[in-house]
Amino acid sequence: MIRLDDILVQIGEFGPYQKKVFAIVCMIGFTASWQSMIVVFLAASVDHWCAVPQWDDFDCSATGLSEETCMLAMKNASIPANYTSGHQLVFEQCVKYNVSGEAFNPEIDPFHDPGWPTSQVIECDSGWVYDTSQYKSSIITDYDLVCGAEDQTQVSQSVFYAGYLAGSIINGVLADIVGRWWILMVLMLVRLITGIAIAFSPNWWVFTVLRFFQGYAAISLYIIAFIVGTEFVGPSKRNVTGIIFVIPFALGNVCLAGIAYFVPYWRTLELICVSPALIYIGLMFFLPESVRWQISMGKYDEAEKALVKIANSNNKPLSSPFFSSDFKKEQKTAPKERRATGIDLFRQPRMRLRTINLIFTWMVNATVYHGLSLNTSNLGVNDYVAFAVSGAVEIPAYLLAVVAVEIKFIGRRISLSASMLVGGVACLFTTFIPPGAALTSVAMIGKFGISASFAILYLYTAELYPTNIRSVAMGTCSMFARVAGILAPLILTLARVWTPLPLVIYGSVSVIAGLLTLFLPETLGQKLPETIEEGENYGMESDEKNTLSGKDGVYIRCQDDEEVTIID
Repeated sequence: MIRLDDILVQIGEFGPYQKKVFAIVCMIGFTASWQSMIVVFLAASVDHWCAVPQWDDFDCSATGLSEETCMLAMKNASIPANYTSGHQLVFEQCVKYNVSGEAFNPEIDPFHDPGWPTSQVIECDSGWVYDTSQYKSSIITDYDLVCGAEDQTQVSQSVFYAGYLAGSIINGVLADIVGRWWILMVLMLVRLITGIAIAFSPNWWVFTVLRFFQGYAAISLYIIAFIVGTEFVGPSKRNVTGIIFVIPFALGNVCLAGIAYFVPYWRTLELICVSPALIYIGLMFFLPESVRWQISMGKYDEAEKALVKIANSNNKPLSSPFFSSDFKKEQKTAPKERRATGIDLFRQPRMRLRTINLIFTWMVNATVYHGLSLNTSNLGVNDYVAFAVSGAVEIPAYLLAVVAVEIKFIGRRISLSASMLVGGVACLFTTFIPPGAALTSVAMIGKFGISASFAILYLYTAELYPTNIRSVAMGTCSMFARVAGILAPLILTLARVWTPLPLVIYGSVSVIAGLLTLFLPETLGQKLPETIEEGENYGMESDEKNTLSGKDGVYIRCQDDEEVTIID
């Protein structure tokens, strides 16, 4: 049986050819987060108050007042205000005095003028005025998503994550049928077209529908790019490249904050952030089809040409042909194994409990990660700084996770549990901290923990299942994570009930999931299960000797090789 991993060891596991491919997919990964996280700036909260259009023609310059002072006088004369406990004047955002028919006078003092209609308060009937000192435009200002309509911003983001779910299911299947390259190219075009269309969307409904298709393309681009990048890499380098791939993703978030700072117009920002798709479409012609996919589809001639090209580029010796005519005939006549399904994850009692545990953990990770990322504009500090820091903390989180999972007395289980507990406890502590730098610091600790746990969870889940259902397990857990991602923006709307409530929810479920992961078996240093039976009994052996009781003695499974010793 010919194994591609053995061939890659011969022709170069991570030579110049693989580095070129990996550089291209990392570029795609760099901007992968922009489509999901750009909404932090497109739908940023801005101060607003009721418009009084009959005063728009008032000549402020004739009174000798500056434009800013005159506007403040108009606001003071038409909008009710109250003092907070900190003696700060706060104007109402959704009601105004019934000043219809009243002429504006800069000298008016509505609080002490008995003739001014301060007792007649009505809802905004002529639109709103928006504070454009920070954001010159946003979907909030263009679509008037205020005063009862503010939850629509989170609804549109949930629809975006529904696109995530659809894309994960449909495009994964298509990539296995027609190939990685063609699906990447089509999705790149979808990303470009929807991004341009969103920038010109006339209303919230069109914007939201287009965001669904943008989400449909966004998640699949990232996942398939990751698959292509790692499928060309040899076995000893695959874990390292898998970790490196997520770093450009985090750096992309930091870069997005910088772009948004200099581009305060949401339509322009959307066009700028979708423009890299033009570059990627050009780079696609330098990106090869996956050799693993070609072999899996029986395209041996194409796969052999690709392997020869890799060997030549890496300046490695060849021992071709890789696929003999006898091998091709054997593969055509070989009986096809029954394809595993999600039902296989629930057939055995121990594996069923393990699957339920992991599905819950994946859902919690997805909900908390996306929720914390989208909540950066509500932490009481500069939006751009908070978002950049939120992206930056992911980098040390990923690096720490890589080190921790390989430490013998820590391993995968403790690393995952500890990171989720750190993230959860940090979120719970935010309940007692007012908005500002302190709240942001604690929230970033939460983001650090949940980012580390996400990195560990991918590796840990893959190791807990036998070979024949490993892909199904990863796909099932990922699907439920997408479902949970839809809930993350909706949870943020609960801040209207109690401001800290979303973070309390994120913290609580993180703590619960962190404790539940302690019931999972450790995989560090263990031989991965190959069959359903081994998967069911995984973790039942002694951690020290990894023994299995036999009819005639005790079987000791050696960790360094495949031999089994029998002790009478």
